[in-house]
Amino acid sequence: MIKDANMTDFFKCQEYLVRENVGFTSLHESYEILDSDDKILLATAIEDADLSLKIQKLFFDKAFLPTQVKVRGTDGRLLLDLDQPRSIILATLVAKDSEGKILGNFKQTLFSYGGTLEVTDPDGGAIGSIRGDWKCRQYTFSDPGGKTIATIDHLYGGVARELLTTADDYRVKLTGDQNLAPLVLAGTLAIDLVFHEA
Repeated sequence: MIKDANMTDFFKCQEYLVRENVGFTSLHESYEILDSDDKILLATAIEDADLSLKIQKLFFDKAFLPTQVKVRGTDGRLLLDLDQPRSIILATLVAKDSEGKILGNFKQTLFSYGGTLEVTDPDGGAIGSIRGDWKCRQYTFSDPGGKTIATIDHLYGGVARELLTTADDYRVKLTGDQNLAPLVLAGTLAIDLVFHEA
């Protein structure tokens, strides 16, 4: 269990809107994280991608390429780090706090219906799982006992945005332990990187 993982005000919100920026030529992932109610910008999540990686994205499935996304507050301070090493079949992502301490791991499961990520602590103990519905529109982050920690809704972005881009928006609502907010937000980014960026 995570204990007060640098619980800044950013991690004390119960609802967030994660909005992916449309970038046809940038070849790196970029998101805005806003307060779900008043749409105030709380943080940004931007992928660190060098030229070599950007070129690889032109030819290879992005789901299998290494990715590192850093979440920073509006003051530029690092809040969260999500690292996805290069993978061949199933993706594994590691979430770290601002000091580099591992908060948890997200492991893609094989043949999951709607997409599933198993969430474990740094020692491999079960924290829970994130499971999508058959439409890949709603994901539920549940603990090992089945209690809902958070819901993550993949929002419809309109015909043009859906057909012409891979940019997606998500509404995140925490209903469980607030100390898990960093992992819930990391899980939201993991959903997009693994299931919606191919």
